[in-house]
Amino acid sequence: MKRIMDRAYNLKFIIVSMLGILLPVTGSLLSAEDIFSLSYSLTEGGYELVIDAANLNKGVKIDITSNVATRYELVQDIVQPLRSRDNPDLAIRNNFVVRGLRGTNKYGDLRLTSDDTPVRSSELVYVSSPAGDADNFTLVYGIRDIENIPVGDYYGRISYTLNPIGSARAIVTKFLDVHVRVAREKEATPLIEIITSDGSPAIRLNSQREEAQSSDVQVKINGNFSNLFSITQTLSQELESEEGLRLEPGGVNFAVQPVRKGNAVTQASPVSIIPQIVYTSTSLGGADNSLVITYSLGDLSKQRAGRYSANMQYFLEEAGKPRNLIGSLRMEIENSRVFNLLITPEDASGVISFRNLKPTDEPKRNEVIIEVKSNLGKRYEVIQKVSSDLTNKEGDVMPEGYFRMVTEGLDTRGFLKVAQKDAVKKGDTVLFISDAKGSSDKFKAVYELTTSADIKGGDYSTSITYSLLEL
Repeated sequence: MKRIMDRAYNLKFIIVSMLGILLPVTGSLLSAEDIFSLSYSLTEGGYELVIDAANLNKGVKIDITSNVATRYELVQDIVQPLRSRDNPDLAIRNNFVVRGLRGTNKYGDLRLTSDDTPVRSSELVYVSSPAGDADNFTLVYGIRDIENIPVGDYYGRISYTLNPIGSARAIVTKFLDVHVRVAREKEATPLIEIITSDGSPAIRLNSQREEAQSSDVQVKINGNFSNLFSITQTLSQELESEEGLRLEPGGVNFAVQPVRKGNAVTQASPVSIIPQIVYTSTSLGGADNSLVITYSLGDLSKQRAGRYSANMQYFLEEAGKPRNLIGSLRMEIENSRVFNLLITPEDASGVISFRNLKPTDEPKRNEVIIEVKSNLGKRYEVIQKVSSDLTNKEGDVMPEGYFRMVTEGLDTRGFLKVAQKDAVKKGDTVLFISDAKGSSDKFKAVYELTTSADIKGGDYSTSITYSLLEL
């Protein structure tokens, strides 16, 4: 099969099959969609708000985009209080504070004061202008009197809710994870370290870039053990996109490179929200000093395009001891857009010829296989455009009805639009419409030429273009 993208095959009658991809109509021909959305970004980067003694204050930039002329408000809530993971009875309450950075907003009213205020639930943060103008502003979170907080790692979550005022429009909610580290002395080298190959805090995989379809994570074991232990991993939640779509099982796999001591999962296995043993030491605690876990993309051909993410957490498990969290990395999967048309002419060159046509010839038949690869989740259609009548070099036109076509299925999910033989017409003809899910699909266009005593012989040709268009 020969792949054709943004390029045309000429069928020199010869039917020349050309591919043209028609982009969706944009600009003034379509009315703009209503936009009412909320997003945030950390001023120092990353996906988790991390506060410690070295960085007691961190900024969060809030972006509200709207073109619906609806007044709105933003409310902050504590979804999960800051609690110690090792001792849930320990919590940070009034020491976790927030202030609004005056002057960062342009239109509305930033209700948070410029003084540090304890973070509380159902706190009105911002009210827009009466016209509901889009706006952005910065909030600064911090920890005060950290020396009075018991040592430990504290985790919590806050939410931002965008409420339309006096409108039935749906609310929009985003969540921000918060991690507060409290330490008194310089931390010793961890017993076990979890490090990505590039030192970043995330495992990033991308379906479009070959070099980014796998990524290594190194597990460094810096201490000695006297008893059997295991290292396990688990996703904090299903890999999910911003639109709420979940990555199908098998979308991401992992395997450990061969080890000398103990046992490791060396066969590719899907990552999961269920705890998975990655490595197990010998019975007396013997272990390799370093392990390498390779994460790689599975089959994403039937998965919707999008950016999927979750936290991958790593735990140390020893007999008679509680499970201990030893590391966490963000896993980010970019399933790039695919919207391609592939054409397979009958011969390898993409040229179908009707030469030296004679009135006594038997009907001639040629087939073109048309395949669409798409992960957009939107309906589409395939259109055939015939530039001219079937004509020979002397200018004789093949009479109507002698040159016909039909579309035939090949385990086709969508809808064939030329299900019965019909004359090949000049201009545009819809050959196929996808199913409601916009699934990848495949079908066949069959062209048939018949002759009679009234037909003048010779070489006849025309040009055909196949186009792919979103609906």
